[in-house]
Amino acid sequence: MKKLLAILLALALIGISPVAYSATPKIGQACSQTGKRVVVAKVALVCQTASKAQQKKIKSRLAWAKYVAPKPKPVLAPKSPISGSASFAAVDECRIQDNSQFFTRSGFPQHPQMKRASSKLVVQLIYIDFSDVVATGKPSDDKTFWTDGVSKFLADMSNGVVNFEWRTTETYSRMSKKLADYRVTRTAGGSTVPLVQEAIALADKQIDFTGVDFVVAVLPPNTPRELSDVSPALMLSSSDPFKTDEGRVYRATLVGGDMRFPEGHLLLTHEFGHLLGLNDYYWYGWKPGMVYEDQFKFMGNFDNMNFAPGNSREWTAWSRWIIEFLPDSKVLCAREGVEATAQLDAVSKVGTAPQLLVIRTSSTEAIAVESRRNTRHDSKASSASNGLLVYKIDSKIMNGQGPLRIVRKPGSVDALFSDAPLKVGESLVVGSWKISNIESGADWDVAKIEPVR
Repeated sequence: MKKLLAILLALALIGISPVAYSATPKIGQACSQTGKRVVVAKVALVCQTASKAQQKKIKSRLAWAKYVAPKPKPVLAPKSPISGSASFAAVDECRIQDNSQFFTRSGFPQHPQMKRASSKLVVQLIYIDFSDVVATGKPSDDKTFWTDGVSKFLADMSNGVVNFEWRTTETYSRMSKKLADYRVTRTAGGSTVPLVQEAIALADKQIDFTGVDFVVAVLPPNTPRELSDVSPALMLSSSDPFKTDEGRVYRATLVGGDMRFPEGHLLLTHEFGHLLGLNDYYWYGWKPGMVYEDQFKFMGNFDNMNFAPGNSREWTAWSRWIIEFLPDSKVLCAREGVEATAQLDAVSKVGTAPQLLVIRTSSTEAIAVESRRNTRHDSKASSASNGLLVYKIDSKIMNGQGPLRIVRKPGSVDALFSDAPLKVGESLVVGSWKISNIESGADWDVAKIEPVR
């Protein structure tokens, strides 16, 4: 006891007060053992070096702080053996045929009129208003919402292959009739072609259409949805195109009242997908009053060409491949009856590694496997959507009837298929093939395909 009193007296003489340690640790209080962890009221605390200001305040080098678990280091390369090129066929063998005469297709080849002449797409925005829907601002107040949103999405979908030149009229052109008289609603059933052609004729007096690939007629931001709730892609034949003083334009769409919401640019992106040659993947048979999710019963939340503002909106790798947004170098084609493993980078990742594994099952049908992550444009998706997405393609199935259809894994129940992708250790059987996820990294999965004997 005398020895302890002597130590305390010595500390007092040199100006150091003994540290009092609380029986119940609290954040910011002094502690005595570096790295010690405790749980108080369901909150994990750790004893660690305090800041200099804190040390001075509590007269201790160590203090309790909230414990934050270190993030696991990402696995940079798979440990699983990956099959070499000899295990795969030439990619041409997986180009299933699409023999339809339509502009949009789900297989190969693209319609000749839809093929890009170069990596640059020239888009002409034509701003128009009406006596019953008068514009209250300027085109310059509105255009970046469309140009930035669409450009970013499609540049990412093409891994930088496609870029845009946007041209725009500087003022609104007044159309000859009231908007209501054009009948551009689902219930009225009017054609949007005459409206776009008139917009082109008005703009032709002030702009040069040379080199234009797409025309977009843009209605005022204050356009009521009840007067314009449909903004379809318009693909005209070479025998009956949109006419300009500088020549012909074959592809157009419009921005109507249905696109005026915070993510409306995703609807315009969807229409551009059609102008590039892609089909609709949602169900045309859906009608108001039916279960909402049923309109997406083939692809759920996945692909902007299915559910335009869906949480997993990144285009599927198949969509990209058939319009030359995904190069052949990033596609693997399975050999008939040959087991193989493949590392697939997530479709939302930029890089040069394979992103699509295709199993051809007939001249018009195939199975596709790709890796998904809730990153980039899929950032709103839950982690349940991460993993290997498996879907079937049948180019004989018509637009709007499910040419692409996700294959659910056992136990998948989510109405929008968010839980459909295969996690590590999971597998499913499609026809005569078993498909498994045998390993995952931060932005890739390893797919194993095995013929079912």
